[in-house]
Amino acid sequence: MRIASLKIAASIMFVAAALAMAPLASANSVTFNLSSNNLGISGSVGTVTISDTGLNQVTVSITMDAGYSVKLSGGDFAFNGPSSLTLAGVSGFTADANSGLDFQHLKTTQNISMFGNFAFDFTDVKGQPKSVVSADTVTFVLTGSGLSASEFTGVAIHFCTASGSSCSPNTGFATGTPGVATVPEPGSLGLLGTGLIGLGGLVRRRFLSKTS
Repeated sequence: MRIASLKIAASIMFVAAALAMAPLASANSVTFNLSSNNLGISGSVGTVTISDTGLNQVTVSITMDAGYSVKLSGGDFAFNGPSSLTLAGVSGFTADANSGLDFQHLKTTQNISMFGNFAFDFTDVKGQPKSVVSADTVTFVLTGSGLSASEFTGVAIHFCTASGSSCSPNTGFATGTPGVATVPEPGSLGLLGTGLIGLGGLVRRRFLSKTS
């Protein structure tokens, strides 16, 4: 009976250790603080966070600070770094409470006022109610061959100097440099796995000594 219990305990320990040492399926992300603009506004007007959310897939989340919004109709969403962006690769576009939106055009080279050339520029959002021309938050998914958040080196966003859906007479472009990519720390699980392996080995030795 005692031998059977030791065998079960050893099996549990080794399974738990294997699970603890397994690679984490966690996302990498990079955040751009939109601290530069061509309207002379000091400080940040918002942030753009790009996160790995699937194989060859990233999610772009734009959150504007109070007093600013993202321009949708006629707006520009420009990116540098990746090489596999396409118009067909955009999905899940939402702007505030409105979903099912789409970009109408994609330029593969575009000069953004004051900030130089960008490799990809998605333009002119459609699908929102007619009265909605801007939004405080925007989210969409980009899918492309080998695409990951770490590829993105620059963004530029067309923005309005007013919160909400009605934009304002003043619009401009904002950009920022990428912050440090965030990767969830696996160290604690690694230590747990090491401990479980050691404990499992101890149980196994006791089991072998009982059966010899």
